[in-house]
Amino acid sequence: MKRFGIRATALTLAALVGLSPMASASVALGDELHSGTVELAPGSELIRQVFWSNSKSDLRTERYITYTPGQGVYPVVVYGDKLLSKQTLSTMAQTLEAQGHRVVGGVNGDFFDMSTGNALGVLISDGTLRTTDGAHYAVGFREDGTAFIGWPSLSVTATFSGSTMRVTDVNKTRTADDGKHEGGLYLYTEDYSTTTQHTSAGYDIILTPITGQEGDTVDVDLEVTDPDGSEADGTDGSPDEPAAADGESAADSQSLNEEEALAEGTREVSQVTGSLVLSDTLKVGGRVSCTVDQVLESSASIDIPAGKMVLTVNKQNNEWLLGMVKGLQPGDQVDIDVTSTDTRWNDAVTAIGGYYRIVTNGAVGPQTDNTANPRTAIGIKADGSVIFYAIDGHQSGYSVGATLTQVAQRLIELGCVDAVGLDGGGSTTIGATMPGNSSMEILNVPSGGSQRAVTNGIFLVSDLKPTGTLDHFYVTPYDSIVLSGAQVSLRATAMDQNGFTLSDSGSVAWSIRNGDGLVDVSGIFTAGSESGTTLVTASSGNAEGSASVTVVKTPDSISLSNESTGAPITSLALSPLQSVDLKASAVYKKIALTSQDTCYVWTADPSAGTVDENGVFTAAAQSGSGNLTVSAGGRSVTIPVTVSGHIQELDSFETDAGLSALASTATAAVNVETSSDLVRYGQRSVRVDYNASEGGTATVESNLVIPSGERYLGLWVYGDGSGNALTATVTDTSGAASDIVLTGLDFTGWKQVTAALPENAASIRSLNIIYSGGEKSIGTLYLDQFTTANEDLTDTTPPAVTVQVDGTKLTAYVSDNVDKSFAAAAIFLTRDGEPVSFNWKAESGTLTATLPADDGRLHRVTVTAVDQSGNIGRGSADILPDALTGDPDDAAIPADQGPFVDMISHWAGLYTTYLYNMGVVQGLESVAGTVFQPDKNITRGEFALMVARWMGLDLTSYSNVELPFADASSIASWALDGMKAMYAEGIIKGSLDSGTLVVRANDSISRAEAMTILGRIQNKGYVRSELTFSDAGDVASWALPYVQSLVGQGIISGYDNQLRPNDPVKRGEVAKMLYCML
Repeated sequence: MKRFGIRATALTLAALVGLSPMASASVALGDELHSGTVELAPGSELIRQVFWSNSKSDLRTERYITYTPGQGVYPVVVYGDKLLSKQTLSTMAQTLEAQGHRVVGGVNGDFFDMSTGNALGVLISDGTLRTTDGAHYAVGFREDGTAFIGWPSLSVTATFSGSTMRVTDVNKTRTADDGKHEGGLYLYTEDYSTTTQHTSAGYDIILTPITGQEGDTVDVDLEVTDPDGSEADGTDGSPDEPAAADGESAADSQSLNEEEALAEGTREVSQVTGSLVLSDTLKVGGRVSCTVDQVLESSASIDIPAGKMVLTVNKQNNEWLLGMVKGLQPGDQVDIDVTSTDTRWNDAVTAIGGYYRIVTNGAVGPQTDNTANPRTAIGIKADGSVIFYAIDGHQSGYSVGATLTQVAQRLIELGCVDAVGLDGGGSTTIGATMPGNSSMEILNVPSGGSQRAVTNGIFLVSDLKPTGTLDHFYVTPYDSIVLSGAQVSLRATAMDQNGFTLSDSGSVAWSIRNGDGLVDVSGIFTAGSESGTTLVTASSGNAEGSASVTVVKTPDSISLSNESTGAPITSLALSPLQSVDLKASAVYKKIALTSQDTCYVWTADPSAGTVDENGVFTAAAQSGSGNLTVSAGGRSVTIPVTVSGHIQELDSFETDAGLSALASTATAAVNVETSSDLVRYGQRSVRVDYNASEGGTATVESNLVIPSGERYLGLWVYGDGSGNALTATVTDTSGAASDIVLTGLDFTGWKQVTAALPENAASIRSLNIIYSGGEKSIGTLYLDQFTTANEDLTDTTPPAVTVQVDGTKLTAYVSDNVDKSFAAAAIFLTRDGEPVSFNWKAESGTLTATLPADDGRLHRVTVTAVDQSGNIGRGSADILPDALTGDPDDAAIPADQGPFVDMISHWAGLYTTYLYNMGVVQGLESVAGTVFQPDKNITRGEFALMVARWMGLDLTSYSNVELPFADASSIASWALDGMKAMYAEGIIKGSLDSGTLVVRANDSISRAEAMTILGRIQNKGYVRSELTFSDAGDVASWALPYVQSLVGQGIISGYDNQLRPNDPVKRGEVAKMLYCML
């Protein structure tokens, strides 16, 4: 019983177990790494081999089909509907399959003219000459399937009107006798195209082959006349074969130059003698006698009628030849004779052109080159078997290709004594019908990324029928290269003698034929620990089949990827207890090895997390860093791991929708609080007025939903010093409820509290104030900025924001110490306080925007970012008019610009002009003109009006507001609506003077008072910097948070390390403050 399936070669085994390099090397292609063989049909095998080129430090991948004649498989040449119809190899195979043939395999064919589709060499199918050889080599197949290689050296003549003349070509592009081309007679059959494809004028003779004499012979002895009417001077003996290529040769049809793409024409002879076989189609060693139907003078292309031939000549030829053609009349006879000096071609039923002869009588040449490319070739071995060969190229990491010399050497290594090179480069394609399949599939990877439509292809086909008797098994995957310890699931398909599958094979026994490893009863193979090649065999009775598994102990490299997405992993940044399923992969000589995660040793630093044998990594419970290492066979890869917690905003209560998450009950009233002093973040907080005197508990209902996986709850509480306790009732995913203690209310003012959540926490059902038994069972709390986190983590650091402006292009970068990324909704861009559209890339934290062109005015752009904890970061840039440079403080206003005559050279000049253009300030009229008085102390009334205008408030809408201040009547009329607006908005509250509430609108306002008011008009959440000024102790407690915030934002910078909080603030200073607030 013959062995079917995989043939494990000694070369593969030697390459991996360290034997002599000579035992594992191909002189042509390099060290063999891996191979596999599959029997496709009786006498036909597919072999794939992978080599390592030491000179290229890369791979070469070859595939070839071996064919032994006489076992029910035979070769056929296929082209499209017509000779000029280009098709892919797959389409050609589908045509054969539609005709009822089983396609064993095939390769692309001859070189061709890419512009026309003309094959350069000969093509014979079904014994009929379809196109002449163009002075190129070819491979021919006889009726019994045996092959030979040579130069067809075809001669084609036409005899009529008493003369025999050379036909330049059959089914090639017609040329003129113009000194550059041969011209002469051309013959077309319906195989060529639907038309003659001519683009110039000529004479066309429509011929009808005479039938009824097929198989008869005729003896001829004809003298051939030159196209000028003289006796031809031809080569009647053995002609010289085509010369070897001079210099680098074309790798494929796409790289042919115009001269290379032009056929040289048939062999010139002076006589045609011998016995010819009559036929109604063109055959080598045969004659087709025809009757003239029509003689046409054509200006261009004409149709080729079905079943007819067209004998044609370009008008640009000598007069004698043109006269002979024009002299033909309907009914005249024309005899077309086809001969060859090599009588082997008389027996060829199939033939295809080979542009290069690369092996002759077991030696390289005569035609070779030295450039690596994809290649296709056909070689004939000394025993008569044939190799259809393809090697891919131009694909580093898979196959770099080979030179013609290397292909020739390789075919000689495989036992070939003769070989021709077919079309290569992007045309190289090889396919086969794998056992169990009904159609051919493409096996290689064409260098152009997809199959090229080519002029023809050569296939092996079988018309054998199923026998229904088990002969062998086809084991898949038939060739694997794996890492030590890897598992491969093998499948045995029952096959009959002719390559057809059987529906039932019965029981199959699995065994190791040679090598290391284990295989279980279901065909799962586990590779051993050492490098080598293992042959795994399936058998049942006398039938068997094998698969070859190449095992690699030490890979060249190991890499990691995400098991779910396939994305490569070179580092990990995870949240505490977050898990990720990793996949390890190994590469040997650029070949990806089959492996499973259990083939590797996984280790992780405890500070980073833990990892199991399947590559599931779980981050540590707390923030930290460390390494993850994966190793196999002495090779390893290590990646850094960073574990950092996250915080998610649960609710900020900045919208009415957010406030609806908390609801009043009979024991607690919930309301919005907007007083700046009672807001921790943003503009709003939640006020809870509770009464726990009855029952000992006051409750606020809640429907806050906790995101999955969160472990901690955080919130800000403004305590009332009652000593009571604040708790939360939390439900888990099963609906079970439990209480957690948030904080004791033994403090006043704002405090951030955190509490661990129960496992699988899903929602907060209620907030509870538990009466402690002290003096206060009734009180008021303020709540703000509820968050959740996956570790015990708080964040009071604002995002870092930098802004760059270059002309009209603005670029900003946002980052944060806790938040990994920001949603676009948390980012804001303003120009002079007005929103500007922008593009946001969350993954890089980059904002880009296009600003308006320079308009000669000062502008300020600001980017603001709010993190999940409510912290606000901002970055700004000043855009000076093109005529000015430097800092706005240093950019003096030209004398002929600006609304205020006293600001021309003042450091605050640009700021006051800016506020004037915004409608915030107006100035005073004087003899010299409008003045701003920048160095004058600003009054409370002036400051209130200026801030109200800066805020964009409609002052008239506040005219009915009643002021509670005892000295309200002293407020100037021009300042009254501004003061009312600031009071109504809760920004100015007045002060007590001997128990009386006053506002002192006409008094100067101190720097600390001004900073407090400015702080109140901002959202809460900006950084509060520790004050390092020498007089920081002079800042009153009521002003301290606002001063710290403005200093942290860079709005206030002080003088000579002094803040001077109690000094009056000047009008010019206020102008800069308001500008910097934007």
